[in-house]
Amino acid sequence: MRDVYDATALTPLRVARSGGYIDWASQPALFKHYPDFLYRIGFDAHPDLAAAALVRCITFESTVGGKPYYRLNTPSAGNLHPVELYVQIRGLKGVLSGIYHVDALHSELVLLRECGEEGVEPLLGLEHRFVGMLFLISVVPFRSEWKYGHRAWRYCYMDAGHQLGALHAAMQASGRQAEVLDIADAPALNRMMGFGSEEFIAAAVAVGEEGGKPARAPETPLMRVAPTDYCESDGTVGGWIAQMQRTGLRMSGPKTDADETLQRQRRSARSFSATGMPREAFERIMHTLEQIPEGIKAYTVVLRPEHAEPGLYMGGERLKAGAFADTMAALLVDQRFVAAAEIVTVLCSESYSAALQMEAAAFAHALSMEAAARKVGYTAIGAFYDKKMQKFLTTSEYILYVGVLGTEK
Repeated sequence: MRDVYDATALTPLRVARSGGYIDWASQPALFKHYPDFLYRIGFDAHPDLAAAALVRCITFESTVGGKPYYRLNTPSAGNLHPVELYVQIRGLKGVLSGIYHVDALHSELVLLRECGEEGVEPLLGLEHRFVGMLFLISVVPFRSEWKYGHRAWRYCYMDAGHQLGALHAAMQASGRQAEVLDIADAPALNRMMGFGSEEFIAAAVAVGEEGGKPARAPETPLMRVAPTDYCESDGTVGGWIAQMQRTGLRMSGPKTDADETLQRQRRSARSFSATGMPREAFERIMHTLEQIPEGIKAYTVVLRPEHAEPGLYMGGERLKAGAFADTMAALLVDQRFVAAAEIVTVLCSESYSAALQMEAAAFAHALSMEAAARKVGYTAIGAFYDKKMQKFLTTSEYILYVGVLGTEK
């Protein structure tokens, strides 16, 4: 995977060459739309479907430049949202058992096919019919590639990880357990879902339990519907994604105090106040950063002196002393608002994979929920100078994710 990491690393020269005018009128569609003749059921039509609204929903909408503008409850690089969500439901009284598309734009589930003996179970390593919900998270590379080019590979899996984190938080809020499933044959699952070369399964999550009746895979695929209104990809990002093996992914992230209201009101903090966050919030965030999943390390840069000496930390130990606010802003591709924040966290690993990229983002999603519960602003940063950041951290580890926290102005 080093070749993919190096090919998508940012340098000042690459940033300068990629800069230019963005024609937002040509942005590809953010939401996949299945034909209107398909059966639909609203999120509010059944009590047990309420969790679906927390998994993926619109939190803000307006009009920008004459076009609709939407923000979802899952962070996304550039607000491009290269993710779709599906769910197979069985055994839910009052809801047809079947495979559904989660249509966040219209707050409803769209039935793609009813399921009896057939279902996605065999493609997820399950021999028997699963009673409950089987969620499938997919990525649509061109939505992100349209703006970010080949670095969209990272953003697709970062966004998928945030979707995984939102799913985990939604199930926690409803008192349910969620388990990530390995996808041993991703190409077969992609074909069964009716995906072409523009959409790919990234993760599968089970909520419920396996029953006693055998299940078999569908004999024919679902209808094929394009996930965007057009596509001009050169195929590089899709080719990388198609080669990924979807195994070894874990559900990452500690239990949070975020309630349903907070999960529906996510926003990215882009302006921080001179007022520091409360000590309790600072200590809780630093404690959460010590609960990082195995295989991932969390470097923390404290930018202000209110609650700890400024410097670079890991696991409560200060590795490097100094006032690094301007340094971090420069390393994050000169995003000056970062200098007014209080904490910058950098998640790294000794190896690199789609699973680790998603796990880091899922953990960061839980961290963002912790911050929101304490009225602390949070924003995810996808753009950073990889080699320069490694040099600052004094590590050769892969950089997976950067998050910034502070009191929002």
